[in-house]
Amino acid sequence: MAHAPNDQRRTTNDRMTAEITIREAEQDDLEIILHHRRSMFRDMGEGTVEELDRMVEVARPWMSKGLADGSYRHWLAIDGAGRVAGGGGVLLSPWPANPHDPCTERAVILNVYTEPEFRRRGVAHQVMQVILAWARARGLNGVNLHASSEGHDLYEALGFAHTNEMRLRFEQPESGPES
Repeated sequence: MAHAPNDQRRTTNDRMTAEITIREAEQDDLEIILHHRRSMFRDMGEGTVEELDRMVEVARPWMSKGLADGSYRHWLAIDGAGRVAGGGGVLLSPWPANPHDPCTERAVILNVYTEPEFRRRGVAHQVMQVILAWARARGLNGVNLHASSEGHDLYEALGFAHTNEMRLRFEQPESGPES
C-alpha cells in the first residue's frame, strides 16, 4: 500500500478541518483581527516592528468603525478547543456600476490569515468558502483580493484570476520636527 501515508495524512487533515467552525467576528474580536493583520504582514516580510505597530494603531479605530457599521465584515475559524485558527474579512465600499456589473458595491477580501500551527489543514479554504458564499448571497458579482505568494494556489483553486491592476505609490515625506 504505497498510498497509505497520503491517505492517512488526508484523513488527518479532513478530521482537523472538520473540527473547525467559522463564525462571524464581533466588535470584541477586534484585537485578534488586528493581530492577524499584523502577523500577515510580518510573515510576508513587510514592515519593521515599528511600522507594523504603527499600522495596527492607525487601523484600530478604522476597523472598529467598520465592524460597527458593517462596512468591514470578518469571519474567524475556531477549532474544537475554542482557539482561533485563522480568519478573513471583506471591505465593502460604494462603487459605480459599469456595463458588465450593475452592482454599486465592491468587495475586497482582506486579512486572510491562518495561525502557523493550523496551516496546511484547509482553514483558509474554509474561511474563503464562507466569505465567497456571503458575497454571492449579498448579490455581489465578484470580489477582489491581493494574494501573498503563499496564497496564490488557494485563490487560483477557488477560481480567482490575475487582473490588469496597476498601482502608483506616492513617496512619503520624511517625518521630522515640525516647523
